[in-house]
Amino acid sequence: MPRRVGRLIAISLAVQLCSSGYCAAQTADPGPVRVGDSWSYEIKDDLTGNLRQAITVVVGDVNDKEITTRVSVRGKDRPQTMVHDLDWGRIDDGAWKLRPSGIGIKKPLEVGKEWRSDANGINLQSGDTFRAFGLAKVVGREQTTVPAGTFDTFRVDMTVRTINTKDQTRSQTWTFVVWYAPELNRWVKRKSEWRSEGRLRDSFSEELTEHSRNP
Repeated sequence: MPRRVGRLIAISLAVQLCSSGYCAAQTADPGPVRVGDSWSYEIKDDLTGNLRQAITVVVGDVNDKEITTRVSVRGKDRPQTMVHDLDWGRIDDGAWKLRPSGIGIKKPLEVGKEWRSDANGINLQSGDTFRAFGLAKVVGREQTTVPAGTFDTFRVDMTVRTINTKDQTRSQTWTFVVWYAPELNRWVKRKSEWRSEGRLRDSFSEELTEHSRNP
């Protein structure tokens, strides 16, 4: 086969693969999260579609172990401080504290990758203690469109089960579907569902509306 023809076939195949979604999420690494990076989301009720909250997450501090953010809710004066590990696993949100941390996004991501988490938690107001067991799996790569634009994402399915350490009959299960955009260092969309005592208690979705990267 002539070299020119072979090259054209290779280029054609690459285009077909990209148009089929195989090139999704292969964007340039933006580097680590920086102080001043921000992401704004709208959170809507899954049942009614009504807007619940509009929030903005701003990075206030980063070190070699943690990311500290300030979460502002539209219409409220006082922001909330939240601490995560470097994979966005929750450590402390002012109401709940987890050690070592909740389940996060374990990079680098690839389809089929799985990971687990096991943490001890405490409610800082009631003093209730619990264990939190998480399982996550990257199930695919998708182009995801939200109000902020269209992004190449990894879809990650997560389940987290919490069990009260003093009464193991008291348990809750959270399921999450996360569309994580590597180019933004965070998700652009997330669906959350909460079940307790076998009943669906709540379900809501958040979508990215704005984002900015600190130079």
